Amino acid sequence: MEKYHNVMETLVEDKLNEIWNALDCCKCEKCRNDIIACTLNQMEPKYAVTNEGELYVRLCELSAEHEFEIVKAIAKSVRMVSEHPKHYI
Repeated sequence: MEKYHNVMETLVEDKLNEIWNALDCCKCEKCRNDIIACTLNQMEPKYAVTNEGELYVRLCELSAEHEFEIVKAIAKSVRMVSEHPKHYI
């Protein structure tokens, strides 16, 4: 593992991968990265420095309520990026 890792990045990317095909938005890499960055800016970071720490954070954060918060943040990000896409710049 790296020196430290924001486990929230992995959780957001995993959830986005699960729902990606169902989203009505641009699927280019720029928009995808903007959606991830926007979502992460809404979430509290969860850092781990060991594999065990990452596993612990993942277990604690994957409650149904927390999963809903991630999906809600993704939906808000999709809306924001869709309204102001930067992929053509």
